[in-house]
Amino acid sequence: MSEKTSNIDNSTLYDIMNNRRFGAEYQPIVELASGHIMGWECLARFYNHLGKSVRPDWVFDALHEDKLSLFNIEYQMKQLQLEAAPKDTKLFLNIDPHAFVVFGDNSENPLLNLIAGKRNLVVEIIENSSASDALYSSQMGAAFQENGVQIALDDIGAPNSMLSFEVLLSVDFLKLDRSWLKNQNVPHHKELLHSLCDFARATGKKLILEGVETENDLEFAHLLGVDYIQGFIYRELFQSARF
Repeated sequence: MSEKTSNIDNSTLYDIMNNRRFGAEYQPIVELASGHIMGWECLARFYNHLGKSVRPDWVFDALHEDKLSLFNIEYQMKQLQLEAAPKDTKLFLNIDPHAFVVFGDNSENPLLNLIAGKRNLVVEIIENSSASDALYSSQMGAAFQENGVQIALDDIGAPNSMLSFEVLLSVDFLKLDRSWLKNQNVPHHKELLHSLCDFARATGKKLILEGVETENDLEFAHLLGVDYIQGFIYRELFQSARF
């Protein structure tokens, strides 16, 4: 790795990895119609030697410089996240496609073996800004679905992201990025968003609106007719774990 990768220095990154300064945050995904919790999204958390939070995107950006280290941390985090997760409900797990493809999409992949066969798991995949990312996401999604795991496409509509029609057609959940809330009155955004929602309903896919924080956001979710919502409006229900 270079002396400084992304926004985190090597000594901090090594300390996090070596001492497993890991944590998790579980955010509820709530059924809009009933207000009942349908499941939880698990988000990675990291800490320095003083116990202060380190941004997860900084850690993962740095780990992308060494794919085996990326895989190692991703695997350890998923083990711990599964152990600490709320019971008897769906759990949405974010898995980095770049970590998954280190061992390929066959039965020898440790991440596939860790997750396949477990009840109520949904793997979230993210469409990023390159064709290779879309290919990795597609391969990972197909491998998990072949092993009975549902798939969610995360951050749909996020700035600088691309959308693979192959992935869009194959997933079980569509997670609408929070940016739709900000751009709901921007010309042509509304038409595109409603088309995505119509597509989801026509093909039996469930819609989740992310980033809901206010009563106005909640009203917008009802207007769209999404199935589920998540965001800081439910912050008091968030659960956390330190490992």
